[in-house]
Amino acid sequence: MGMIIKQSFKASMVSYLGVAIGAVNNLFLFPKFIGAEGIGIINVISAAASLFLPVLQLGFNTSLIKFFPVFKDRPYFATFITYAFVIPLFALLGFILLWPLTEEVFEWLFKAKANLVFENIEWVLPLTAILVFFGLFESLAKANYKIVFPTVVRNVIWRLSMTFGVALIGFKYLAMDQLVLVLVWSWLLSLIILLIYTLSLGEFKLGWKSGFLKDRETKSFNSFSAYVILLGVSGVLIQRIDQLMVGAYLGESPAGVFSTAMYFATLIEIPKRSVIGIIQPVLVDAFKNDDMDKVDEMYKKSSLNLLLIGGVIFLLIWINVQDIFQLIPRSKEFSAGIYVVLFYGLARVIDMGMGCNNEIIVFSKFYKVNLPMQFFLVGIVMLTNAVFIPKFDIAGAALATTISVLTYNLLRFVYLYWKLRIIPFSKESLYTLIILVSFWLLAEVVPFEFSLFDEIKLNNMFNIVARSIVIGLPMILLFYFLRISSVINNAFDGLIKKLK
Repeated sequence: MGMIIKQSFKASMVSYLGVAIGAVNNLFLFPKFIGAEGIGIINVISAAASLFLPVLQLGFNTSLIKFFPVFKDRPYFATFITYAFVIPLFALLGFILLWPLTEEVFEWLFKAKANLVFENIEWVLPLTAILVFFGLFESLAKANYKIVFPTVVRNVIWRLSMTFGVALIGFKYLAMDQLVLVLVWSWLLSLIILLIYTLSLGEFKLGWKSGFLKDRETKSFNSFSAYVILLGVSGVLIQRIDQLMVGAYLGESPAGVFSTAMYFATLIEIPKRSVIGIIQPVLVDAFKNDDMDKVDEMYKKSSLNLLLIGGVIFLLIWINVQDIFQLIPRSKEFSAGIYVVLFYGLARVIDMGMGCNNEIIVFSKFYKVNLPMQFFLVGIVMLTNAVFIPKFDIAGAALATTISVLTYNLLRFVYLYWKLRIIPFSKESLYTLIILVSFWLLAEVVPFEFSLFDEIKLNNMFNIVARSIVIGLPMILLFYFLRISSVINNAFDGLIKKLK
């Protein structure tokens, strides 16, 4: 367990480094060198390629991790590895044969409003193939408890490769029409590095023994993989459908503005990954021991702490959003994304404030209900996007996401109360909402604008720092002295002791 915790900690640090590189890329480098149109092209192409991954990987990327220990010490191990990598290869061959039909669908989606996307649509084919095997080799490394290096490749090496490629375009060493080639090359380089690393582990053993397909564990592997495919399809649609629909309805530039504004939601949600990672093994043990009091406790604690943390981060971003967008190169081009930040940010806070409802369902005996719920969410996302994008442009897509996330979380809330009689909220949740809303109103009513410098961007940066201190510091101190969250207070107390 010590090794797992150590690996998890290192992977978390790498992920935060990746977020920092992503922030530089998405908020400064990409807007400066390729603009909204270029950002829109690479994001829509990436979203299009991601659509096919769950089906082409056949769910093996998840099943490989789950069943690796089962086959590790059995004579079928080499056959298992061969099966997990060769069958997706046949799926890819089928995809290649069906590509003309797929291309016609993309033509219907993008040719009218996003012709530049459609002109580059053939790159979806090699990009999809690269991503299929990247995911499989990543899973094989993780199955060997090697989670740090794959995280480095995905979050650091790939992003730095994109940084280098876009910089070459910005300095005219590459043409703008080679942008999608940069995207594909970055993923290919990442795949090659991950492949070499995985081979060095000595677990990529190929071979074949008869009887494997009839083995009971193989049938379990296939059954679980089929379930993962369905979950994966709905998951990818939930994550990517808004980007694709914005591109289809509005074109490349609005899709680029939309993607850039969406990045702020990623910043809000970062703490959730760590909190959920800590809670997951606790929930597993609680359900194993039928300890519903512990499940209820985790439900409430996750809801309160994530609401508080997510709410504070969202508020600090939103009260400074005008100055933040002024710092983005070509700020006039990207200013339409301000209300995307608002609605997407609210969606993330709502999702965080509802606690670990997804994990409770997944680890309970009612886990199968997650599948119809996710497809229900897909339906809501597609319907609301179709209604609001034509009316409100990219802000409509973000509003659609907020409505969808709220509806989905209310559904899970009702389901968990019906089945387990647990709710995520407490009186501390109400206090947290009152404090957050009060400081939001204070920031809206009281002007915090300073013009101390001749350089406009210096004023923007000073305003961000000053406003964050004036609003953020009293708010955080109020949460601390009211002891709204014992978990957060203990973390602060521990930090203060270390500083002393």
